[in-house]
Amino acid sequence: MSLRRLYAPLRPDLDDFLFAAVGEEINGAPLSMISVLTRLGLDPWDEAGRLASLGKQEAIDRLAQIIARLPDAPWPALEATRIAGGLIELLPKRGETRSSRTADPPRRLARPPAQAKLWLIGLILGAAVVVTVIAQGGLPFSGREPAQAPRTIEAPHNTK
Repeated sequence: MSLRRLYAPLRPDLDDFLFAAVGEEINGAPLSMISVLTRLGLDPWDEAGRLASLGKQEAIDRLAQIIARLPDAPWPALEATRIAGGLIELLPKRGETRSSRTADPPRRLARPPAQAKLWLIGLILGAAVVVTVIAQGGLPFSGREPAQAPRTIEAPHNTK
């Protein structure tokens, strides 16, 4: 069973790279690549796709610059280059990269339009009202007294 498009990953081939740990922040919290790109105002999937399309050394240089731009970056330039080299290995190779625009969208089951659903609900409610009217012999809120059963006149009993 595949995920609905709303919940499906944007580019599953980039997940290893985007969710990889870059290192630790000053306070010791782990820092992922997706967090680094987001903090810098970059779209993580676009930037990862761009890096994957570059040559290896060019991608390492670009990623090292990105890491070094991080405010309060705890890594010197040489360390940022070393980290970038390891992270670039997690990107898909150029021939393996697939564009999210050319990927086949997941197949969807045909669903009735919303208007058809509303008509169906109305039909069910209408049927329920008709059944209630028939079962009760009239509308319960019509203000009329329900028909009473005819009275039978009892014959006087002889108790002699």
